[in-house]
This record gives sequence, C-alpha cells and structure tokens, in this order.
Amino acid sequence: MGKGAEENKDWREEVSKNLEYYLDTKEGRNELMEMIKTEAIRLLQQIKGRQRVKEFIWLSRFCLNCSYFMKGKRGFMRCIKLDAKIVKPFYGKPLWAIMLTANGEESLIVDIDWHSKSLNVSEILVEEAINRVNNGFPYPCFEYGQ
Repeated sequence: MGKGAEENKDWREEVSKNLEYYLDTKEGRNELMEMIKTEAIRLLQQIKGRQRVKEFIWLSRFCLNCSYFMKGKRGFMRCIKLDAKIVKPFYGKPLWAIMLTANGEESLIVDIDWHSKSLNVSEILVEEAINRVNNGFPYPCFEYGQ
C-alpha cells in the first residue's frame, strides 16, 4: 500500500476487507502495525496542534463599571468572575495559515488578532453594538464596583 492520502483515508477499510491477511500472516501483522503507528502519530500531531479553548464575551456598556472587570497593560480586557476575555463587537480578525497535509492543502486559523476589526465598520457602529450587547442589560456576573 502506497503512502499518501489513500493510506490515511482507507487503511481501516483495507484491513477490514483483508482481515485474514492482516491477522494471520506475519507480513500482514507488520503492515497493520505500521499503519496503526502512522495513524497514532498523525492523531498525536493533530492533538498537539489544538489550542486550549478560551472563553470570550463581548464588551457590554456595564463591563467598565463592574468590580470583576480588569484591563491589562496592552489593552486586553478580562472578566475575572467568568474567567473570560472581553472583546469589542466586530473585533477579532482571524490569522490564517496554509498547512500541507497528507491528503492535500488545507488552511486553518492559527491565531486571532483581537485588536483588528473583522469587518470594516465605523467606531460609531461598534459603540452602538456595545450598548446593545445582552439586549442592553448587564451580564449575570455584573456587580457594581468601579
């Protein structure tokens, strides 16, 4: 069996069709072991490439007066109670990368630039969206404090 996209995609299918060969012969068992090892390495690389899922909430007009609101040095905002990053509406531009995989070319998001807008909208529209976040009401975590 040749290496490439077909091997990654159909190795389980091939094994199930020729089960006797892969289980009853030494060559078959060696090939099966190599296929499983290749698949395990591929899965480990895929898992290592995944980032921890982070919580994000939109900036509400109430956030700035909340006791759980924290603003960092470089303009990053956080909600301490929800352990979430606070971002302005329409902000968050994805940064793409093209990764070559065994089955061809594939693009994926590498990171997100939270200081850039994803759409070309005016600051007036951003401010209006901030006023309307959560239908104009504070988040459940809101506690007046600042």
